[in-house]
Parts: sequence; C-alpha cells; structure tokens
Amino acid sequence: MSEKPNLYVYSTTSFCGKSTVCLGLALNFKGKGYKVGYFKPIGWEMSRGARGEKIDEDAQLMTKVLDLDLPIDLIAPVILSERFLEETSRIDTEEYMTKVLQAYEKASKDMDLMILEGPYAIGIGTSIGLDAITLVKKFEAQVLKVSSIENDTTVDRIIWEKKTHEIINEQCLGIILNLIPKTDIERIKGFAIPTLKKHNIDVLGVIPENIEMKAPTVREVCERTAATILTRKDKLDSLIENFLVGAMTPESALTYFRRALRKAVITGGDRTDIQLAALQTDTSVLILTGNIYPDIRVIARAEKLGVPILLVPYDTYTTVRNIEFLTGRIRPDDNKKIQLAKKLVNTHVEWEKILEYVTAKST
Repeated sequence: MSEKPNLYVYSTTSFCGKSTVCLGLALNFKGKGYKVGYFKPIGWEMSRGARGEKIDEDAQLMTKVLDLDLPIDLIAPVILSERFLEETSRIDTEEYMTKVLQAYEKASKDMDLMILEGPYAIGIGTSIGLDAITLVKKFEAQVLKVSSIENDTTVDRIIWEKKTHEIINEQCLGIILNLIPKTDIERIKGFAIPTLKKHNIDVLGVIPENIEMKAPTVREVCERTAATILTRKDKLDSLIENFLVGAMTPESALTYFRRALRKAVITGGDRTDIQLAALQTDTSVLILTGNIYPDIRVIARAEKLGVPILLVPYDTYTTVRNIEFLTGRIRPDDNKKIQLAKKLVNTHVEWEKILEYVTAKST
C-alpha cells in the first residue's frame, strides 16, 4: 500500500503494557531524529468526551506526546466498545476499511515512519474486516509483539500463536516481554527465552515490572469514578498496587486484606465491618459504593491513618468496570510516567535494532 515504514505493535496478552511500549519506542525513535507518526486503526472506548463521543485514551495520549496536530478521529478512526454489534451490523465492512485507509493517509503525511497500535486483544476487529492479519498485509507492516508472562503456559500460547498466524509471523521482528516481576527475570532469561528462541521467536526486550508505571494514584481513581472525597485530600497521590473487592464475611476479611499491600478496597458503604478490617492493613484508599455514607468510626479511623475515603454513586460491579483500565494507564499530562516509559524501553529493549529493521524498507 505504502512505501512508508510501518511497525504494527500488538499484544498476545491483555493489559501487558503494549501502549507503554509504543510510547517508549516512539520517543526513542524521535530522539534519533525521525518524525514518528502514530495510528490506531481500531480504538477502544475508555471514556466519553464532552459531546458524548467515544475516546480511546491511549490514542489521546500519543497524539499529545508526539505533538501530532491532527484530530483524534484521524488517529483512531474506528472506536469500538463492548456492545459494538448493534452499530457494526448496520455498516458494510468495506466502509470501515475505507475509513481506516483514508485516515491513515492523512495521519502518515510527512512522517518518516508510523507506529500502528493494535487493540488490546488480537482478534478484535475480525467481524468488520479489520483483524490484525488483514491490516498487516494492507499496510505491509513489520510486526512487533508485546506480552507479559503470567505463568509458564504463556510461553506455550506465544508459540501456539506463532504456528497459527503464519501471515503475521512472516513479518514479525520478535517479541518484547513486559511487566516481568524482578524476582522472575533470571528464570525468564534461563528458561523462557531459550524456549522461545528454539521456536524461532526472537526476544527483543525484557522489561521488568515497575510499580510507578503500573500503579494508578488515588487521584486518578477519584477522577475516573467522579467520587466525593470524604477524608484526607492530602493523600490523593498515593499509589494503588492492588484492587480488592470486599464482599466476604468479616471473619475472612482480615486474612484476605493482609495478602496485599498499598491496595484499594472496594466495598458497599454499609459494610462497616469490612471497612474497619481494611483499615487494619496496608490500604491506600477505601472506595465506598452506592453513595452510602460510612459510619463515623470509619471516618475517624481513616483520618487518623491518612487513608482517603471515596464515595461513589455506582454499585460495586460498575465501579470495578469504571476503573479496570487504570492500571498502567498514562495520562497526557503525566510527564513523569511518559519519561519513565522512554527510559524503560531505552534500557531494556533493543529498540535501535527494531528501528533498523523497520526503516530498512525505505532504503
């Protein structure tokens, strides 16, 4: 389709930091003097704008950080949400491809190379003709995979995917393993990487898990849920490493809560027993659902311990859904995380090798 170098980045596992890798690569490529564009053929609704429009916050972030003077609907021309079939069933699939190609032409103008980010799961877009295989062929893109390793079966899934997606893998440069716990790094190097290499999968980076990058702050949760802050507004920048739902019996709550540090506990506003149990452990924030004001004992205890209490209008299920995309998310104004993404890729990824592969097409 185009002589412009394209790098298609997709993830083999959900929530593995793919967007962070894209950001880090783009900033390091820019540091080499390249004009780097960004394009997300299929975005995913993460929030709504002032006019009710769907917003993919990853595309929004990259647009700002890379100083792309383009409307967001050219950067992410198709944005799906969980219940997209009602909308997509009324539109011919060729219209989606036409929309994507027209947007790409404008988004890639005057750029030296393009980073194309896939959706959070590789199969998304298949029903409208925008699956990864079709897009890789259409854009003649080089492919880079990103994956975390949840357990040893992830290695099997990576190898299985290589066998079943031959068209993609003909163009695949390799894989970046991301969010790897520091305690697992040596085991990954000793066993996972040799196993992948035996199956002709080149590992181009191993990025260790970084709490500052992964953990959202209480402030971000507050903004996402439109919460009312009941206590300790001075502690909104505390990090949240774990989200736990408090729906168990009081007898088991304390044992359950002690297993996680720097956590958010989401529970009903009327569950005083659960709230007090959480405050006996390392808790960053209490998120109380249903707009039910807590017992004064909980307020007093949280104030003393320096724990914010957030009151949200939703039920527990809706609250969890509202905040599930926060883990690892980078806001456009969060310069600390933006620079950290650049540093992690610079330090732990063979990004110059990736750049050499991608730009070789245009030479």
